[in-house]
Amino acid sequence: MLTLLTILFLALLILSHEFGHFLAAKILKIRVNEFGVGFPPKLFSKKMGGTEYSLNALPFGGFVRIYGEDTIDLSAIEDPEQSFHFQGFLKKILVVSAGVLTNILIGWVAFSIVLGFGISGGIIVGSVADGSPAFLAGIEAGETIEGFGSADDFLAYVDANRGQPILINDKTIVPRTEVPEGEGPLGISILPTGIEPQSFPQNIWSGLKMTFETLGLIFTALGSFLFNILTGNFGAVDQISGPIGVFNIVRDASQMGSVYFIQLLGLISLNLAALNTIPFPALDGGRFMFLALQKLFGDKMLNRRLEVVVNVVGFLFLMALMIAVTIRDIMNLQ
Repeated sequence: MLTLLTILFLALLILSHEFGHFLAAKILKIRVNEFGVGFPPKLFSKKMGGTEYSLNALPFGGFVRIYGEDTIDLSAIEDPEQSFHFQGFLKKILVVSAGVLTNILIGWVAFSIVLGFGISGGIIVGSVADGSPAFLAGIEAGETIEGFGSADDFLAYVDANRGQPILINDKTIVPRTEVPEGEGPLGISILPTGIEPQSFPQNIWSGLKMTFETLGLIFTALGSFLFNILTGNFGAVDQISGPIGVFNIVRDASQMGSVYFIQLLGLISLNLAALNTIPFPALDGGRFMFLALQKLFGDKMLNRRLEVVVNVVGFLFLMALMIAVTIRDIMNLQ
């Protein structure tokens, strides 16, 4: 049951991006030829309201085919008013950016829910002073202190047992009665983790702030990753997880509790938003780049056939990369 729910949530999360494009096109009266779950070969399809809804064999997300978006021969477009190509620049941008905006919205909602419920925290050792009781006992920075509900509980316990041996993480330590200036009885600094629950609507505004802070961190990491690739450090590709790798991460998080599960789904949604802003063919960032060039230089300055071919090649490359990463994930399964 847990596995089924994990697959369902991941599928909905990935499809939500494409649904953003779909919904924006429908609202702006642009014809949507097909909304596909997965990628071809096609397993099943049904046409409703002028749109074909299909279920496909390759479970790598989904797609939307918008009328006139990739048409090379523009004279073949019989209904310009419903064609993507003949829409104004603003409408095109709204359709192209709707997927990223949908992912950001999902991240915001997920983080707001997490902040509303809060997350029970632990205590992490921030630093250890040389020669201190903690140092002599083998406590290390970054270690999680177990057995305490909060940092206040831990500090009270240590203070009440100065000069007496106590057990911390299966290590015997005697807190000092005489404390050097700038240090505590154990000689460590601690970092409380977890999130205190916030009331509505404070959790909404805090969720929005957390969303953009997280996006900033994601873009920083993404920039570092792309820099490594461009400078020949192809080992950075090992950082990529395919559908199976992501599934295992989400399944593990769901076992920790629903709040951790929601937090991770929000994080994945923001990662999808950031990845799609890369100006690479077939991604939303690539589409945006072509639209910007068309706006600056006009349609006649850009080769329509080249644009379509570049997007197709980019799509095939991304599919090949996803298949390769999936094969690696399967081989790494324990």
